[in-house]
Amino acid sequence: MTALSTMDRIWRGFARYVEKPTLQLIGPQPVVRTIFALTAPLTSALPCGATVVRQTDGTLHITPVGTPRDAPIIYYLHGGGFTIGGPGTHAALVGHLAQAADMRAVVQRYRLAPRHPFPAAKDDAIAGFAALVSQGTPPAAICGDSAGGCLALQVACHARDNDLPMPAALGLIAPIADLSGDLEARFAAAGDEILIPPAWAKRILAAYLPGRDPADPEISPLRGDLTGLPPTLIQAATDEALAHDAHRLASAMDKVTLDLWPGMAHVWHLHAGRSPAADRALAQMGTFLAGHLTP
Repeated sequence: MTALSTMDRIWRGFARYVEKPTLQLIGPQPVVRTIFALTAPLTSALPCGATVVRQTDGTLHITPVGTPRDAPIIYYLHGGGFTIGGPGTHAALVGHLAQAADMRAVVQRYRLAPRHPFPAAKDDAIAGFAALVSQGTPPAAICGDSAGGCLALQVACHARDNDLPMPAALGLIAPIADLSGDLEARFAAAGDEILIPPAWAKRILAAYLPGRDPADPEISPLRGDLTGLPPTLIQAATDEALAHDAHRLASAMDKVTLDLWPGMAHVWHLHAGRSPAADRALAQMGTFLAGHLTP
């Protein structure tokens, strides 16, 4: 990895000194959700000329300039600890990924906790995938970041177990893969977790899984069978808490390329269009996805 640019260092400082204290201090998830929805578009930029169409349910369809309207589809599931975020907060990230892969993208909206705890998000993610299959446009790739990475794994396993068309590749950005155990302690023990405070990890667990066993394989993919899935690229920051899940996934899955970036915050890709490191990472993932499409 090349040295961080001045802009990348600014975004890293923003994560450590602004976003992390905000997540630590503000408990109500609807408030955090509103802040994220307002600020995310200001800290990123869609690729020039990209076409964005919002469906009635809030799902986004993104087509980069020059990409054919019948190009293969990336099915993307956004992160946000199952409690915040949406297609709009991740539009720039997905737009740059789609541009790099020369593919279209569908950014699925799903219901959020605490109003809609598990399995609402998983059910919506699977339903969105099934809808694309029924329309004759099965996704060529399934991607997601953080909580969305967990959902992406769940959708891929659902496709495998139900004889649905499998994607050619998976792209996961710092995926949550195991919600069991002392999640708060795992984040507290991380060498340099720039973005997520331990209190946030504890908070999302309580919101997303009230009365549920986090060790259930239906909830934590690493507790289940992850064999037979497509080639997968996993990107994460070297010292973030979820790098541990990334390493475990690399051992549990059949064909994984693990790409760790030192000095970065969790899902630095969210600053696509404003951060050279975000753009480089998404370009690499786009190249990976495109390289696994059937000629």
